[in-house]
Amino acid sequence: MTTINYCPNCGNKINSKVKFCPNCGSRLTSEISSQPEANSVLQGKSKREKVLKRGNNNSSKKGLYVGLAAVLFVGALIFYINAKPSKEAAIIENQPKVSDNVTYPSVRYDHSYTIAFAQNGKIILPLDIVKEKKFVKFDYTGSNTTIPLLAYLTEDGKVVTAISLCEPCDSKSFHIKGSNLICNSCGTTWNLNDLKAINGSCGKYPPDPLPSIVVGNEIQIEKSLVENWKRRV
Repeated sequence: MTTINYCPNCGNKINSKVKFCPNCGSRLTSEISSQPEANSVLQGKSKREKVLKRGNNNSSKKGLYVGLAAVLFVGALIFYINAKPSKEAAIIENQPKVSDNVTYPSVRYDHSYTIAFAQNGKIILPLDIVKEKKFVKFDYTGSNTTIPLLAYLTEDGKVVTAISLCEPCDSKSFHIKGSNLICNSCGTTWNLNDLKAINGSCGKYPPDPLPSIVVGNEIQIEKSLVENWKRRV
């Protein structure tokens, strides 16, 4: 049986024994392959390319989904961190409201001193003094140490009790100006309504607020909270 091949130049059917294509005159060599075989090779190559392309597309899609999931996770984490109130803000949010709205001057407003005493496991200071002065400082003296404390009214009339200490710079004194609580030593500034840092190098460490309650004319702080308080830095 005579094998039918094809001219690689023009595609004309030729006898495998001829040396020149009778249609275009091209010289024929041993590299001539049958058209069906060539088509089979081309088809196999095309299938491989399709599989590889499909695999690349799947990889690209997978990478896109992973990247999108990472972006969504980071966005949700940032939203959660920003939405979650700080420890200081959470304590102040639950503090008792003892007066109507309070306004502080736009110039420096310093604390007044008052006297507190310990009784029945509580540290007690008079509510009427705090309402009158709006910003007071007092000390608790235990068996081994003296701890400075302060109390002030927020602009919406809540009472805040806290450790009177800017820990990084070791200052025990503060003043209020407008809506801000300011360290007398380093000048670090916090919003007095939630103790959120505004500026300054000690911003992460505002006066550490302590929960307190109001009973009659007494502001009461659990003595154990003060005695067990630890510096953050």
